[in-house]
Amino acid sequence: MLTYESLIEQAKYRGMPHTKNRGILREYLQILILKELYKTEFGKKLYFTGGTYLRLVHNLKRFSEDLDFNSNEITKTGFESLLKKIRIGLKKAGINSQVKFAHWDNIYVSKLIFPEAEKFYNIISKYSKKGGIMIKVKTNNPKWRIKSKTQLISGFGEFYPGICTDESVLFADKIDAFNKKTRGRHLYDIIFMLSNNYPIDRSILKKLGIKQDPMKVILERINKFSKTELKKQAEILRPFLFDESEADLIISAREIMPSLIERYVRRPQVSRFGIRKVDKL
Repeated sequence: MLTYESLIEQAKYRGMPHTKNRGILREYLQILILKELYKTEFGKKLYFTGGTYLRLVHNLKRFSEDLDFNSNEITKTGFESLLKKIRIGLKKAGINSQVKFAHWDNIYVSKLIFPEAEKFYNIISKYSKKGGIMIKVKTNNPKWRIKSKTQLISGFGEFYPGICTDESVLFADKIDAFNKKTRGRHLYDIIFMLSNNYPIDRSILKKLGIKQDPMKVILERINKFSKTELKKQAEILRPFLFDESEADLIISAREIMPSLIERYVRRPQVSRFGIRKVDKL
């Protein structure tokens, strides 16, 4: 494990706010978990996705809590075996952890708990929990074939290849999540993906039950938020942002999104499959 001084120095190098040391520690643990995961045979069956994927691979400027994956192959038994192997690997690196499982439907869920990590680094935070830092590792098992690509995951002196869900699929997932749940982080991530011109896999959107133009879906969903709810979601999100003033993007979403979407639809989106046109509103 890194020393506290090295941990903070590496965080500064990554452009992270050094005062948010609990978030820094969580990200360090996430990178170590992923390193152990991709050492195993099961690592080839899991495709990294979600907000933490955006953070670690695409440099999203917010802390993310869980490690999310898609898979067409892994079983519940295989998933539980994987987590046990990760624990053994972490133990060899000097990191003690506990694991609990809580599966539902086609989603396998584990909770990796690190009861000693904050104490080891003498980190005291109002967000600390009695049991220690908890990182959920979740795998969704969709019924459709998952498009993937290999990306470099790096940070805190570690670097290794990881198999990731294609960003066009992730964008479709994010739109679906935003359409179903009132979460400021989903809106923030959509703003990030629109700003960076990510493509959208419309075939996945249809399988998720969204047949409308995705830009119209986003706008209609935003317009259902009251100003009070947007302010509430902004405050929930604020502690997770590297630059907390970016929470104002959530508060002002109804005003800024139409022009952002207009710019997005005017540009071609580039993915691993080449340039694709996006329908205009």
